Amino acid sequence: MTRFTALWCRISWLAAGLSATVPGLALAHPFLRRSVPAAFDTLAGGPAQLRLVFSEPIELRFAKVELVGPDGTLGFLPGLAAVPDSLGTLTVPVGRVLPPGGYLVRWQAAGDDGHVVRGEYGFTVVGDQGGGEAAGKVVTPGAGPVHEIQHPSSAPISGGFDASSPAFVAMRWTMYLGLLAMIGSIVFQGIVLVRVRRRGCEASLRVADKIEPRVARLGLAATGLFLVTVAGRLFAQSGSMHGADFLNSGLLAGMIAHTMWGWSWMAQLALGAVAFAGFRQAARGQGGWGGLRVIGLLLAFTPAFAGHAIAAERWIPVAVLADGIHVLGASGWLGTLAVLVVVGLSAALGLPESDRGPVAADLVNAFSAVALVSAGTVVASGAFSALVHTGRVADLWETAYGQVLLLKLGVLSVVAGTGAYNWRRVRPVLGDETGARRIRRSATVELMVAVIVLLITGVLVALPTPLAARGP
Repeated sequence: MTRFTALWCRISWLAAGLSATVPGLALAHPFLRRSVPAAFDTLAGGPAQLRLVFSEPIELRFAKVELVGPDGTLGFLPGLAAVPDSLGTLTVPVGRVLPPGGYLVRWQAAGDDGHVVRGEYGFTVVGDQGGGEAAGKVVTPGAGPVHEIQHPSSAPISGGFDASSPAFVAMRWTMYLGLLAMIGSIVFQGIVLVRVRRRGCEASLRVADKIEPRVARLGLAATGLFLVTVAGRLFAQSGSMHGADFLNSGLLAGMIAHTMWGWSWMAQLALGAVAFAGFRQAARGQGGWGGLRVIGLLLAFTPAFAGHAIAAERWIPVAVLADGIHVLGASGWLGTLAVLVVVGLSAALGLPESDRGPVAADLVNAFSAVALVSAGTVVASGAFSALVHTGRVADLWETAYGQVLLLKLGVLSVVAGTGAYNWRRVRPVLGDETGARRIRRSATVELMVAVIVLLITGVLVALPTPLAARGP
């Protein structure tokens, strides 16, 4: 336990250095602070241009502004321009005289984590003369535009394919499955099998040598799944950002090169490809595990640079650190458990009857220390992340993010309870084939519930955090 704890300390220091290298690049989600015309304005004449002031600089290539007229006609407004030396100010020429009626402005911007933010607001024109920025503004208390507006400044909206779409959620879920199994394979070989070789019986030593290539093959399969999903996420992200133009090569290149999401995606693709080669080498008995440990550590931090952590409203470097450690903890617990069930216990139950119980006991005992430290890491890092992303306790039940987080915690408690049962009730009585089969059944249940936790996580990361939803 002491050596494993020391390993986690070294990982934490390395991760802290990694997160500290990019704090200046991190931005939160953009919010519309104000607009001209403002929401609910009633004008004596149509404006010559729209002015939208965001909470941070806007990347023009990802911004869109549409104007819905009184007859419901939707018109895209070209000519978007950023105001020089102004924080996030966007001007949009209207380009025509607006007849009287209610108008709805729909806008889109992208956060640095690739999260697409959309909103809408409305104003009313009661005259037909042209004008300036907000020509002939008429103060009419209580009067609003024809279109119903849900928020006095900008109503957040979602439409079409976006990060919360079921297909996108399923893609992230599959990526998490591959990532955790990949890192879990590395942890199993580097810690569990090492502990078995030091303390196990003679049969366990033979099994450790026999199953190491199988562990590598499982890691290879997990890496392949991860890479396929990473490739798919590029087009899914482009679909959420660019709509029908999601295959446009120029837009794809811009999204990759000009967002932190794109940098994270490139890192996942490159590191995943190197990991695939490393697992192939290890599966052939040619080594490569040392390099895989470094790759696994780096990969654990890539989701943080394309999610809530990098777009946090506060404590960004520490949020990135906590997110990466959370992935490492989940991989050390659940990813390694998957390798134990699929490879380790299966191999033990294939031995002569006299060896099945002792070998299974050695494998489970070697894994238990890893599981305990990893599960504690998951709880601590998850609690800190919740503190970063929620501003008050009531956010846990008053916001969609908080409600899904509570659901995740509830299901995770079932996983933890099953693991505690295995550790306290099943592990101590291991020693024969009956105990080995019993631990495999209960561990399989633990894994099945854990898969549900990862699915909920895929939903959670698509939701705006309570602090982000309230804006600056």
